[in-house]
Amino acid sequence: MEYINGLSDIRLPKASAVTLGKFDGLHIGHRKLIDIVKEKASELDLLSVLFTFDSIPLSLLPQKNQHFLTTNSERKAICEKIGLDCLVEYPFTEEFMNMEALEFVKKIVVDNLRAKVVVVGTDYGFGKNRSGDVNLLKELGDKYGFETIIVEKEKYQDQVVSSTYIRHELQLGHMETVNVLLNRPFSITGIVSSGKQLGRTIDMPTVNIYPTESKLLPPKGVYASKVIIDNKEYYGVTNLGTKPTVNASKEVSVETNIFNFNENIYGKKIEVMLMHFLRTEIKFDSVESLKKQMESDKEFAKNMFLIS
Repeated sequence: MEYINGLSDIRLPKASAVTLGKFDGLHIGHRKLIDIVKEKASELDLLSVLFTFDSIPLSLLPQKNQHFLTTNSERKAICEKIGLDCLVEYPFTEEFMNMEALEFVKKIVVDNLRAKVVVVGTDYGFGKNRSGDVNLLKELGDKYGFETIIVEKEKYQDQVVSSTYIRHELQLGHMETVNVLLNRPFSITGIVSSGKQLGRTIDMPTVNIYPTESKLLPPKGVYASKVIIDNKEYYGVTNLGTKPTVNASKEVSVETNIFNFNENIYGKKIEVMLMHFLRTEIKFDSVESLKKQMESDKEFAKNMFLIS
């Protein structure tokens, strides 16, 4: 997959089928658009392209929510797995923010992306103040020679699937619902760093990663989890939080006890997938009380995963 990031002066090497949007989370509604793009690209010998933009500078929109279901690097990895030919993360500049709808289509969709097929949802808006809508996009498609495909929203239990809906469910800790809507487990990636190694002293060794500041997180607490290390999957139990019993830090960490695993993986990139919310994070009266609860959490997770 070709990855184009931070460049406004681009021109794809051949014509494309493209979907346009923010694509936070790359959820099942987004996948519906992407599947059509891939199908059209294969049928018409086009590049399959996802066009989005880079993070919005706080200097331009300081009130904008800057926490996301997927970071840029996570979105890139998902697009590669999906099998897209190209991911374009266009720079969100003041010039881009103030670009009129007609100019957006002419400059970016037609000239830069060389689009022959454009796939968007029913509520897609573009141009300054979202002045352009799907009806205008269809009109401009007729003018500039690209087909516009408008796709109805995906629904789950009579609720329209959106990034906003998923964020709400995530912040309630409803991981099963979140994972259905994403069509994959919600995950946090990071480089394993050394902690205080208290876990080893209570026979509960853990690996620690720290989420990026822009990552939207579920409630602090303990989760049954899966961990990907070197493309292999392991089971574990994860504490997301500040470890109040043993740690006075305000920094949120993702600390996982991986079952039946004792390798040294400091410095490795891992992915922690949160499968089920077990309990909220609390401060225990003693390390011994913490150990007893951790053993209970571990047994619950093992029974859930049907492992010994």
